[in-house]
Amino acid sequence: MTESTKRFRNPSELKIAAKENLDGKWLTAIAVTVVAWLLIDAFTSSNGANATWKYVMENGNSMWVRAEGSSFKNLMSIVSLILGGPVYFGVASYFLKLARYETAEFNDMFKGFSLFKTNFVLHLAMLVFTLLWALLLIVPGIIAAIRYSMAYYILNDNPEIGAMEAIRRSKEMMEGHKMRFAEMWFGFLGWFLLGIFTFGLGMIYALPYYRAAKANFYLDLKESYSV
Repeated sequence: MTESTKRFRNPSELKIAAKENLDGKWLTAIAVTVVAWLLIDAFTSSNGANATWKYVMENGNSMWVRAEGSSFKNLMSIVSLILGGPVYFGVASYFLKLARYETAEFNDMFKGFSLFKTNFVLHLAMLVFTLLWALLLIVPGIIAAIRYSMAYYILNDNPEIGAMEAIRRSKEMMEGHKMRFAEMWFGFLGWFLLGIFTFGLGMIYALPYYRAAKANFYLDLKESYSV
């Protein structure tokens, strides 16, 4: 891959581009983000995933009680593993279209199921590789996640390639740009913290905003590299 002399947009410019992409599209972008969360994270990362509720009778009185739901959580973790790749591909597809000022529709988030096998392998491989690096230290795990962060966008633009090739190209594309990506991510840290403090409500705004900026980050790299 050969890099051109193109000037890359800084985090502030990427945010401006993201807001332009989302102008008039916020409702659909939020819907895509929320549905993706429901399919992948809602039942595996929240406290609600650790328990279910059951209706019981005690001393003649009926009541709802909290029951441990580890088996339910394990089931949803498996569902998340199966659906993760296709859903992440679809989310990337939607926001990539926004970044290119193309017509982006809610149904785009399900496009990944047409490449189910490739996306499943990609998701699994990224999880395994990131976990293996994280076993060394947290920082190597974070760096690995950043290196693989462009894989779904690359696969969107090159659906004929395999999962491992998408990862390889992502690693090459991110060479020398991992710090730029980290700077962009930290630019959203305040929004992410607000999302935590508002029990997730702030994420409804923060995640579409971040994903639109991330798609623009990819386009910056793609214009400078032959992938």
